[in-house]
Amino acid sequence: MMLAREALAARTESANGWMQGTPPGRTVRRVIDGLIEIELVDRSMTLAARIFTSVLPVMIAASTLSSWHVTARTIKTQFGFDPTELSSTSGAVDTTDPSFAAFGVVGLLMIAISGTSFARALARIYGKIWNVPSINLRDAWRWLVVLFVVALSSTAIGLASELTSVRFIGPPLAVAGEFAVWMAVWTLSPYLLTMGTLEGRVLWATGALTAAALTTLHVGGRILLPRITASAQHQFGSLGLVFTAISWLFVMSVVIVGAAVITKALALDEAYIGRYLRGPDAVASERSAESLPENDGSHHQ
Repeated sequence: MMLAREALAARTESANGWMQGTPPGRTVRRVIDGLIEIELVDRSMTLAARIFTSVLPVMIAASTLSSWHVTARTIKTQFGFDPTELSSTSGAVDTTDPSFAAFGVVGLLMIAISGTSFARALARIYGKIWNVPSINLRDAWRWLVVLFVVALSSTAIGLASELTSVRFIGPPLAVAGEFAVWMAVWTLSPYLLTMGTLEGRVLWATGALTAAALTTLHVGGRILLPRITASAQHQFGSLGLVFTAISWLFVMSVVIVGAAVITKALALDEAYIGRYLRGPDAVASERSAESLPENDGSHHQ
């Protein structure tokens, strides 16, 4: 219903020019205005920092309790370096020690609680884009679920990449598997963080657009990132790896935030795409609201 009111208000605005006087132009304008209003660069940098300080520690802590190899292979495939080599020193911790395992369980719990800052930042972004209320403490479990879903998606992506070994159809099958993982993650995350207030079609569109962009980005990253990482590591050592990782997380964050903004603009579109995303109930509400002035005018006459 909120989308219906916004779409109706957009249509009733009188304006000239392609970007203000035509439905496609108004959609493009809404995308531009939305990216400016959400402060894309600032929000994306904040989200990237939260991923680095909140999501990555959960991934590492969880991998020490199960198997490090899948997550390590994912990082190696994407960035071109083996993270296990960074810890293979004489002072490395023995993860088979029972005391370390006990600490790992407690540590994972503490990291998860403190790591909800990522989910809270993402919830604020979705809240501003979609004009939905903030999550209260009673629904704080949503932050934890989103945190673990996003963190574990790297493992799922790593498993999907193993499909490349399938003869003939391996590479496209792996890409399709990665797309499916991203779509599930970025359909569920906005659903949880907006308290289920969004239309199902809008959620699927957000997930599909985000998944398509992230999959394309990762395919390109597998080609470019290893060279960039090798150069950064050669010049700056481990610090170069950190810079490269944060920069790449920033690009991913731009995709995540930008996809939500574009979906909102498309949902307010006056053509078929917008009507489909808003759903039949919202479209019926818009038509009823549009007919009210005419009915009122005929009644007074």
